[in-house]
Amino acid sequence: MRPLFLILFAVVAALAQPSPQPPAGMVYVPAGPFIMGSQVGDADESPQQWAETGAFFIDAYEVSNAEFSKFDPTFIFKDGYENHAACVTWEQANAYAVWCGKRLPTEKEWEKAARGADGRLYPWGNTYDHTFVAWDQTYARGAAPADPVSPYGCHDMAGGAWEWTADWYQPYPGNSIPCEAYGEKYKVMRGGASFNDFAHMRTTHRYYLPTNTTGNYYTGFRCVKDVEPGPR
Repeated sequence: MRPLFLILFAVVAALAQPSPQPPAGMVYVPAGPFIMGSQVGDADESPQQWAETGAFFIDAYEVSNAEFSKFDPTFIFKDGYENHAACVTWEQANAYAVWCGKRLPTEKEWEKAARGADGRLYPWGNTYDHTFVAWDQTYARGAAPADPVSPYGCHDMAGGAWEWTADWYQPYPGNSIPCEAYGEKYKVMRGGASFNDFAHMRTTHRYYLPTNTTGNYYTGFRCVKDVEPGPR
């Protein structure tokens, strides 16, 4: 593990770099280290550790019903819900990402985009506030009462819809706690959904489902695009 002063230097250096112009509807996340995982959350969130990503762009909002229906004209959603997060399986989400020249975020990328480099518990900080969460699925994207954003400008990363990631549900490096669900059976979802309690809104919380079902959960997604080659 690198000394703390070198990690902090890398964070400051990354923040000092000029930011490239993101594609429409996306925000920029710089390369560099960040705090991943939790010391006080569920067993699968440990151990807390420094992780690193390359620079990437990520959608500011979850992919909407209207956007997804451009990819799949047979996709059905409620009238008036054009700007709501599309509820789809991992396979549908991945196919959409490929179709539009993007990809699904890794767990590292999703968590970094949600919590920044300072290890915050929620996208907006360390104090829970129910007005920052889209509790009702009748809310459109960005329609939470306070509509907070993550350190990099992402909306709705707590509540609203679970968000698919590219990764299989696996233990973190250094985690030896057994779990039957680990392996290449389930894909990881992040961010909680409107019917979950506040514990699911933490930036570190993990959940999982098979790739071919929503499991009666409200499962959405957002996409990423690489800026430069680097760790994911």
